[in-house]
Amino acid sequence: MSLVSVYFLIFLAVCVLVYYLLPGKVQWIWLLLSSLVFYVLCDFGLVIIPILDALIAWIFGNVFGTKKKKGLMVLAIFLLVAVLILLKYAGWFGTGWTDLLSLLGFGRLPGYLVPLGISYFTIMAIAYLVDVYRGVVPAETSYPKLLLFLSFFPIITQGPICRYKELSEQFATGHKFRYENLTFGIQRMLWGFFKKLVISERLAVLSMHITEGWGTSSYSGIWVIVSIFALSFRLYMDFSGCIDIVIGVGEILGIRLPENFNHSYLSRTIPEFWRRWHITLGTWLKDYVMYSITMSKPAKEFTKRAKKGIGRKAAATIVTCVGILFVWLVYALWHDISAVFLLSGAFFAVIIILSTVFDPLIRKFRKRFSKLVESIPYKIFMTLRTMLLSMMGAYFVFMPTVRDGAAYLFHIGKVPAGKITEMVVNSDGVSELQILGLDLPDFLVLVLAFILWIVVSRLHAKKDPRERIAGWNIVIRWAVLVVFVLVVVLLGKYGGLDTGSFVYQAF
Repeated sequence: MSLVSVYFLIFLAVCVLVYYLLPGKVQWIWLLLSSLVFYVLCDFGLVIIPILDALIAWIFGNVFGTKKKKGLMVLAIFLLVAVLILLKYAGWFGTGWTDLLSLLGFGRLPGYLVPLGISYFTIMAIAYLVDVYRGVVPAETSYPKLLLFLSFFPIITQGPICRYKELSEQFATGHKFRYENLTFGIQRMLWGFFKKLVISERLAVLSMHITEGWGTSSYSGIWVIVSIFALSFRLYMDFSGCIDIVIGVGEILGIRLPENFNHSYLSRTIPEFWRRWHITLGTWLKDYVMYSITMSKPAKEFTKRAKKGIGRKAAATIVTCVGILFVWLVYALWHDISAVFLLSGAFFAVIIILSTVFDPLIRKFRKRFSKLVESIPYKIFMTLRTMLLSMMGAYFVFMPTVRDGAAYLFHIGKVPAGKITEMVVNSDGVSELQILGLDLPDFLVLVLAFILWIVVSRLHAKKDPRERIAGWNIVIRWAVLVVFVLVVVLLGKYGGLDTGSFVYQAF
């Protein structure tokens, strides 16, 4: 059951209605039941794994309350990661993995045992255990409450990746119906539907039309750059659109979820870009991977010994760079065990390491040429440069193989070629003009929708547009809301709300 399906909207309506009819102290129980039902409706059997992960986290979390041993922490994380690898990457190991399972008497793993969002609730469980071990949060004594935290139905598809402290207090508090929560939540969801159905789905058609065949694509020159642009923004609209829907659902229920995007393509450096893109994953990697490495005993001992020879700053920089390498290795493996994700992670790791190493020189440059740095042309240059670099990193994600992607990139240096427009006979036997795979009305909708997204994004950078809308006359406000619903329904891909899953839903 996709978040953009009519079935989900019906499910949500029933969930919200019953939720606000119940006393506040039992609302969390209803959310837990709703989340488990959501899993069953997605695919029978999916609920088995979050239940297992929650049980592992609950048992070890309560053990840490009385006995904090590093060996137990390692064992707990190993069990969670083992479940993830066993299910998510079973197919990657090929026939040898299948033969081993058969030898052990398990046979082939059934497809329903690979649950939706396994990567998300696994690292949320790890974060919970580490926080309990560090004393950041107390161990949850109620297994059902911990299960709710890991299986809360809005966030399980694509995040955001939440911390236990963020949600546990909100689940424990009863929520009364608020008109503002309902309207703000609906508006946020509509904006997510708009980005996914109206923009992302059309960008998918356009980008795949150009890149068809990858290394053997008939398009070259500027059109390769156009396809990279389309692929990157397709990913952004799809992913951030899902997060908008999820946060909107949370708002309707009176639950505040963390933001996951902050106008990422306005960034001027790659490190800044990653502080704005998939924010919750970035902070998770910083707190539970980077911090664990840079503050470990081996790192401290290395810094202490090396500072006599190369200086404290140089030693600290080396430790930081090693931490960055591990962060991006975990980033790549968390997504998938494949060369394209490893290449993507290596791409960003090298850029961030270089920016770390040359940070003193960069600071001197900014200080020496402060007027240039603060000038509008320079800011535009830095923004466009960062956008291009981030798009190259995103491009790797869509490669079938590294070889195909590299072959396709070589087409940039060729003379621009490929049909921009062509007449195609549709299913009704009528000839229609197509522009890069989209018929003329679809292409115009894409252009206008993209312009609207830019305008709203610029407004949102200053003030939440929903707060502006809240100040309008109620008749005008609801008229605009109804019109936007019609826009999404009529102009959304296939003319409705049933187009399938999100790109990151596979993770």
